Amino acid sequence: MKKISIYIVLILVFLALSKSFSPSEQNSIKIPNERVFSDLFLGAPLSIILVDSFTAGFLIKTFYQKYRIIYGFRTPETVVVRTSQIFWEKNLPNLGMSLFRRDDQDGSESVVPTPPGALYIGDNAFGYWERADSGEKIWRFHRAYRNFPKIFRWGDFVATREFYDKLMIHLKDQIPFYGLHSEFGTDGSITKQNWTEHVKSAEIKKRKFREHIKKYPYLPPYKK
Repeated sequence: MKKISIYIVLILVFLALSKSFSPSEQNSIKIPNERVFSDLFLGAPLSIILVDSFTAGFLIKTFYQKYRIIYGFRTPETVVVRTSQIFWEKNLPNLGMSLFRRDDQDGSESVVPTPPGALYIGDNAFGYWERADSGEKIWRFHRAYRNFPKIFRWGDFVATREFYDKLMIHLKDQIPFYGLHSEFGTDGSITKQNWTEHVKSAEIKKRKFREHIKKYPYLPPYKK
């Protein structure tokens, strides 16, 4: 029994050291909560979109998020960060959502989860309202920003004035906004249609778990 206990302790020590000396553990940025976005990501206009959430480690897990950083006048960037378990779990419903935004006109910031591209809707520097055949107003981006819907992965979605007005109410009340019909976020229809490579099935997760186990070195069977 004593030998079995020692054997188990050695395995746990190995796993802990593997986590501590992992290159990704040492080099990646740590985002414990939404309050640090402002100091870590500079520039404006700026929108941080959550594009993936995953974990690494067997017994001792490290929590990661992947962000797409959308600038108004620069090429988008993708970064992977470490985060706390609490913040990771809090944002599981927010795949494809903007977790942080900074306006370039007044420098105002927001950490209320909103659909991607929300920062640029209603800003005359980026587009204008147009009257559709149905009579409702829809948002159109200027020619210089006509690729924005593709960057935001809107698919066939077009922002309406009703969408914008509801968005403003949610921002004022500090309440996450998932669209007029909850079409955004992890369970939203737009996210499922246009972020398919990040909406992982249970089978994919099981396969990755099996692949993760294979990465650990072989340990000889215990002998009495």
